[in-house]
Amino acid sequence: MKKTKAIFLSATITALLFACSKRQAEELKPTNPSGPIAVTTANVTYSNFAGALFQTKCNSCHGPNGAIKSVWLFNGIASIKSDTRVANSVLVTKTMPKGGSLTTSERELLQAWFDKGMPE
Repeated sequence: MKKTKAIFLSATITALLFACSKRQAEELKPTNPSGPIAVTTANVTYSNFAGALFQTKCNSCHGPNGAIKSVWLFNGIASIKSDTRVANSVLVTKTMPKGGSLTTSERELLQAWFDKGMPE
């Protein structure tokens, strides 16, 4: 019985010596929540929203193999920044994309992106 108590006591002391401290445990916690962060008008960028939107909504007509690439060629952020017609066509006259396929939320996020100076 004494031997069992001694082993138990020894194991407990060893566990306590090698256990992490409260400070160490706090350091192990992630600083950012895991999972995707929702895109808002405050954090919208080309890489988290606008790029995918232009790729899905514009590329079929204005991409390298598009039928109207001669009017405007979408080839990334530079093509958007260099042509003021893009913001006008999408947000002001709402003639693009054809069929008016942008939701109110997409238009709001895109407007915020343009307003912020088109951050990457």
